[in-house]
Amino acid sequence: MSIEFAVEEIIHAAPHAVFSVLTDIDNAKRWMPNCVRVERLTPGRFAVDTRWRETRKLFGSEATEEFEVTRCDPPRRIELFVDGRKGSSKRGEYRFVYKLAPVDDGTRVTLRGSINAPGWLWKLVGKMFAGSFKKACVKDLQAMRAYIEARAFEDTRIPA
Repeated sequence: MSIEFAVEEIIHAAPHAVFSVLTDIDNAKRWMPNCVRVERLTPGRFAVDTRWRETRKLFGSEATEEFEVTRCDPPRRIELFVDGRKGSSKRGEYRFVYKLAPVDDGTRVTLRGSINAPGWLWKLVGKMFAGSFKKACVKDLQAMRAYIEARAFEDTRIPA
């Protein structure tokens, strides 16, 4: 059974600035809520086949998942895949598509996610879990917006 969701945020910065923060996995902890650590698994710049482990505090305990970039079109689109069997969930597949589009006052970031997990238990609790997951994604985008906009403000201040 697959469950899909979408969230959106307007960030008052150019698409290249948003893309830069979104793809800077080494500094994700600076803005990502509940992020405990990020461990890079592949060297080099962010591109297709880049992989990392991300550990977050969820429901009072730590959960770790391994992410892989499956598509990267700067500064417009990023696609990520998570094989749940390699992480704390031990099941399912997660796919995330970030689309960045210029708008009059910045960048519209749309995040579409899909969660596909086997078994009767997932059918029973999947929608409830997906709702919590969607809320976490909303908080992530809001935190990224606040981080980017604060940095843009700092860059425009006149030194005393």
